[in-house]
Amino acid sequence: MIEHGKISAAQLSIIMVPTVLATSILSVPSITMTYAGQDMWLSPIWASILGLMSMWVAFGLSKLYPKSTLIESSVLILGKWGGKLFGLLYLLFLPHITGVIIRQYGEFIVRSALPQTPLFAIVVSMVLVCAINVRSGIEVVGRTAQIFVAIFILFAAFLFVLLIRDLHPEQILPIGEAGLLPSLRGSVAPGAWFTEYILLAFLLPYVHDRHKALHKSLLSILAVTLSMVITNFVCLFLMGDLTDSFQYPVMIAARYISIADFMQHLEAIVIAIWIAGIFVKISIFIYVFTLSTAEWLELKAYRSLVLPLSFVCVIFTYWVATSQTDIVKLYGTSANVYTIVLLLVMPSLLLLTGAIKNKWFKRRSA
Repeated sequence: MIEHGKISAAQLSIIMVPTVLATSILSVPSITMTYAGQDMWLSPIWASILGLMSMWVAFGLSKLYPKSTLIESSVLILGKWGGKLFGLLYLLFLPHITGVIIRQYGEFIVRSALPQTPLFAIVVSMVLVCAINVRSGIEVVGRTAQIFVAIFILFAAFLFVLLIRDLHPEQILPIGEAGLLPSLRGSVAPGAWFTEYILLAFLLPYVHDRHKALHKSLLSILAVTLSMVITNFVCLFLMGDLTDSFQYPVMIAARYISIADFMQHLEAIVIAIWIAGIFVKISIFIYVFTLSTAEWLELKAYRSLVLPLSFVCVIFTYWVATSQTDIVKLYGTSANVYTIVLLLVMPSLLLLTGAIKNKWFKRRSA
């Protein structure tokens, strides 16, 4: 194994929380309201099913080949050339999706906090810090995730408590007026984010207490689902039908807070929450991309690749989109299908092939 560090099952589950939530938490209320209306709170619940499926595939592959990541398993299942071709798909996909994540971060910071700062400076500074984090190894990534997730939870809870008096629960009515179809349509985009749980297949070989990993991962999916549902409830109760009028409803919600003309303009807290989460997310995607490249090239170490491949992700940041409008288009139906196919369908087919191959070998040996 290229990575010699180890993380705990608890750290693995903590890593996955911001990996899914960091980019979804700001946009999910707007996207789900567009399709589901007042039933927007149901959409993350349906979406979590894709997360459970991705997790099941990751653990299935880990059961077949406990010491191998997704890239290594593909070679064992499909043979050298078939496995290399399968792995190549992910070596093209990972920098692309990482570029999208970084670009969304940069556009959000420029629009919300630093309009006079060049996008390049914002992007490069974050990627550089994340690269240093990744180069330090999976153990450091796990520890930084623990710290930043704690900050994430503390600040988010603080904001929601301050918003309680402005909420109007009657906005949830009528429930299910148009049936389940609208909430199911609204679940496609968050479902695409939930499929990122397939990253467990890249990280499970480095968990030292793997017997606890399934339980902890289930708790992680529950935490992400509840976070999305609560966020949707808050935005719905606060803004009602106007939720989908805003690209980042959570930022608008923070602007509602005003206590005795003393505590107001708390958008900075939302930005702090998001930076904490996006730092972990970019770090883990760069880590998986770097590790996968090293495994695909059959190298003995991955650290020397961190900076060059981080630079590749920066290039993709400018290649995937030229403006905020392009970023919004990336969350369309075709982009969601593209993500679900690469993060759920393809690994599922790999698992099915591996299971059939193992059964065939057992029958042949018997």
